[in-house]
Amino acid sequence: MKYFYCHLDCDLQHFEKVLATRDFWDDLGHEWSYSTLDEKLVFLGVFVQRGGDLKRVMDRYVEDRSEIYRCRIHWVIFNYIWRMMMNGVPTPNYDPTVKRIKRLEPDELLRLLSEELKMCVKRTSECVDANRHKPGLKPNYVFKEKWVVSDDYKYNDTILDTIEREHWRSFPDESFSCYESKSDRWDWVKCFF
Repeated sequence: MKYFYCHLDCDLQHFEKVLATRDFWDDLGHEWSYSTLDEKLVFLGVFVQRGGDLKRVMDRYVEDRSEIYRCRIHWVIFNYIWRMMMNGVPTPNYDPTVKRIKRLEPDELLRLLSEELKMCVKRTSECVDANRHKPGLKPNYVFKEKWVVSDDYKYNDTILDTIEREHWRSFPDESFSCYESKSDRWDWVKCFF
């Protein structure tokens, strides 16, 4: 488990500004490599847990951006969700879950991401000697805030199941075959946002 010591005491407007960049939503851009996937998840998780709205961030990000910069958003969101739900890379063994996630509408996808962030990104603290790099000084123990993407989270599709059920209640006339075929959109629809 990798730990991140973050000074994330900024207000939500600053968070939104930072999150509405290619660093978080375009995995093909060079900005993506500025931080690891888990560092991005920690930042997103802190934002959501402090009451931030990913829909507002997404609206801000896509505003005035061409499709070329928006076409990777749904794939990035999928990878974020998969990292938290399955702790890894999609495999054929979980193909039914992959298809279930791909059937979600963009707002539902953002909601699933938000809920998974609330479950998986954890804040703890650790006692650290502030003078550890200063030889000859007495130890000065302080508590530092520590954020982590929990690897202890086991597969649990309760949130996904709830979102799917709410979708079916909201669209009772949508046939199951139509709903089932929505996962195929990811192969031919270039941009969801």
